[in-house]
Amino acid sequence: MIALLRGILAEKHPDHVILDVGGVGYRVFITLFTYEKLPNLGEEVRILTLTYVREDALHLYGFSSPEEKMLFVLLNNVTGIGTRLAISALSTLGTSTLATAIMTDDLNTLCLIPGVGRKTAQRLVIELKDRLPAGLPVAPVGGTGQGESGGSGTEAAALQPPSRTLLREELTSALMNLGYKRPEVERVLGQLLSGSRIATVGEGLRAALRALARPVTE
Repeated sequence: MIALLRGILAEKHPDHVILDVGGVGYRVFITLFTYEKLPNLGEEVRILTLTYVREDALHLYGFSSPEEKMLFVLLNNVTGIGTRLAISALSTLGTSTLATAIMTDDLNTLCLIPGVGRKTAQRLVIELKDRLPAGLPVAPVGGTGQGESGGSGTEAAALQPPSRTLLREELTSALMNLGYKRPEVERVLGQLLSGSRIATVGEGLRAALRALARPVTE
């Protein structure tokens, strides 16, 4: 099992990165919050990883913190929750908000995760509430997970804003990988990007998730 990678950041996207480790490029799937903590292209990065082997593929998943990695493992062990939905949950809510929602039986917040309805939310609470480790960071009351966006103000300022076309392409890809359908993604992005308020992928994703998220019933 590959548990950690240290290498040069060759490519970075909201849902995956390519790490150049000794001349070998590793594709690693990541969450939005890990994406926002990445350095600039060409710089060295260290990412905690998990390896999942299926009949038709070998996938690597990367995390910026041990807590995020731990929650991913716990989520993936819940009945009906796979790697894709686990990544979606962490990208939508973040580690602390997700942990808080599980511990407080906050089904409405859990239902904001794409593809999660009330039955699945209840299953998350039932199977994970007593398994969450002590000391796991929790969100303040009324928190939305946006405080976990990662990266200091200095780091954010150092990032060059992408072009509007590239920004739209990155946001569309990330949202579709989270489980949203192209028509609703294009509709929301058309509204969000019509002005000039959205400057970064992180800002765009959080705004789009707020616009797309809605409690779902099963």
